[in-house]
Amino acid sequence: MQLKDSNSKPNTANAVDTIQGWIINQIAKQLGINAQTIKVTEPLTRYGLDSIDSVTIVGELEDWLSAELPPTLLWDYPTIEKAANYLVNELGISPAQTSATEAPAVNNKPQEAPKEKAWGGLWNKISGS
Repeated sequence: MQLKDSNSKPNTANAVDTIQGWIINQIAKQLGINAQTIKVTEPLTRYGLDSIDSVTIVGELEDWLSAELPPTLLWDYPTIEKAANYLVNELGISPAQTSATEAPAVNNKPQEAPKEKAWGGLWNKISGS
């Protein structure tokens, strides 16, 4: 019979790593850049992330984690590392929430850039065209 260690804590490092990987993939997809070039400690504005991209990624992150998040998350925590640590340590995102759905594999190929940015692209997203 194995005794359970009552002092053990959930593996929050795993949750942080999983969230960081998920955000890297979403930024690479959204901006059409190679995921391997994204560093978790670099400011997201370095990669050209604008407010529309940021809100889009936070919305998808909400869906993935089944949690309500502040729409300004990526502006308030301007690096991937800070945003992931905030989600796990301040909002209490559990490792189980991040492991319930597998994070997408890191895509090494650059994605095609979105066809339209700004208002035209936003309108197309809203209208479904």
